[in-house]
Amino acid sequence: MCLWCFLFLSTQVVVASEVEQLKQRIDTLEKELREVKDLLKQQQQSREEERVRVEKLEQKVENSSSSVISSFKFKPYGFIKLDASYDDSRTNYGNFVFYIPNESAHKDDNEFNITARQTRLGVHIIAPDIYDWKAWGRIEFDFYGDGARHENKGAPLLRHAFVQLEKGNFSLLAGQTSDLISPLYPDTLNYVVGWTAGNIGYRRPQLRATYVHPFNKDTKLISALAIARSTGTVNEDLDLDLQNDGEDAGFPTVQARLALATKMLTKKHTVFGVTGHYGEEEIDWELNQFTFGTRQERVKSWSLNGDFDIPLTEKVAVKGEAFVGYNLDDYLGGVLQGVNPTTQEVVKTAGGWMQLSYTHSDKWEYHLGFGLDDPKNNDLSSGMRSRNSFYFGNVVYSLIPPVDIGLEYSHWETEYKNRSTGIDNRIQTSIIYKW
Repeated sequence: MCLWCFLFLSTQVVVASEVEQLKQRIDTLEKELREVKDLLKQQQQSREEERVRVEKLEQKVENSSSSVISSFKFKPYGFIKLDASYDDSRTNYGNFVFYIPNESAHKDDNEFNITARQTRLGVHIIAPDIYDWKAWGRIEFDFYGDGARHENKGAPLLRHAFVQLEKGNFSLLAGQTSDLISPLYPDTLNYVVGWTAGNIGYRRPQLRATYVHPFNKDTKLISALAIARSTGTVNEDLDLDLQNDGEDAGFPTVQARLALATKMLTKKHTVFGVTGHYGEEEIDWELNQFTFGTRQERVKSWSLNGDFDIPLTEKVAVKGEAFVGYNLDDYLGGVLQGVNPTTQEVVKTAGGWMQLSYTHSDKWEYHLGFGLDDPKNNDLSSGMRSRNSFYFGNVVYSLIPPVDIGLEYSHWETEYKNRSTGIDNRIQTSIIYKW
C-alpha cells in the first residue's frame, strides 16, 4: 500500500473516532438538559401546588373566620339627648345637679345651661349559641369624661365594658358595670339620677357571680356576690401620696345582694332586695407640721341597703331605696363626704329615695319622687354639707317612637354646718332621639 493511501485511511479513522466522541458528548448534554428541564418543571409544579394549597388554606381560614364573625350579633343602642336647664341659684355642676353651693357669697345667682353631653352610645355583642355557655358583652359610653369642663369638646366616658357568661341559673360577669349595691335609680332627666341626694352606688371594675333559684314559675330568689376595685370619684387620695387610698389598702371591696322576685299584683315581678358592701382604704396622715413622719390608718367603708320595685297596676308603679353606712363618698353618699379631713374621722350617713310612676299611654309618662342624704352632724366640721335633699316631677311625651320630649321641675336644698343653706329651683327640658 502506498504511503498516501495509508495516511488517508488513518485520517479517516481518527475523524470517525472524533465524530463518535462528539456525538456521545452531544447525547450526554441533551440528556443533562432534559434532566434540568424536568427538574425545573417539577419545581414549578411544586410551587404551583404549594400556591394552590396556601390559597385553599387561606380561603378556609377566611371562610371559617367569616362564619364565626358573622354568627355574632351586634345590637347597637343609645340616644342623642339635648338638655336645657334654668336654675335660680348656682348649682354643682350646672349641666346637672349634685348639690347647691353655700349661697353666702352668691345669693340667688341664676344660670342657664344647654348641653348634648349625655348623648350615649352602646352596643350589645352576643356570641353564637353553639357553646356550653351563653356569652354576651356590652360596651357603653357617654361624653362626660372630663367632668363638667370644655362644654363643646366633651371627652368619652366609659360607662360599661363587660362580658357575661350564663349557664342554667348561674352567670358570671367580668368587667366594668354598675355596683351590685342599690341597683335601682329614679327616672330623672337630671343626669346624676339622685346621686348625693339619697341614691348611692356608681360603676367600677368587678368580678360578679349570680345564681337564680326558681321556687316556681312566678317566684325566684336572686343571690349575687362581687369583688370590686376600691375606687370612686372623689377623695381617692386624702394623704396625697400619689397612690389611691383604696389601692393602698391591698384589699378589694366585697359587695353582695339577695333579692326576692315574685308576681303579686300584676304580671310584672315585684322585687324586694337587700344589698351591702365592705371595703377598706389606707391613709397615711401627716403627724403635724412640726413632726416628720406619718400615722397610717385603715379606714373602713360599708353600707347596708334595701330596695323595692312594686308594680301596683299595669300603669302605676312605686320603687325606692334606703341606705345606712359610712365613708360612702366613692359611692356618691354622704353628700360626697367620706372622711373629715380636719378631724380625720369617718363620716356616717343615711338616706334614701322613692318614686311614683304613672304610664298613661304609649305617649305620656309621669314620674314624681324625692331623695335625701343626711350625714351625721357630729362627724362634720363647720362648712361641711350636713344634708342634701331634692323633690322632682317630670313628664315625658313620645312625639314619635324614636323621639321623646321631657319637662322636669326639681327643688334642691343643701344644708351646711354653721353656714347658710343653698336652695335651687330647677326647670329642665330634654329632647331625646333613641335607637
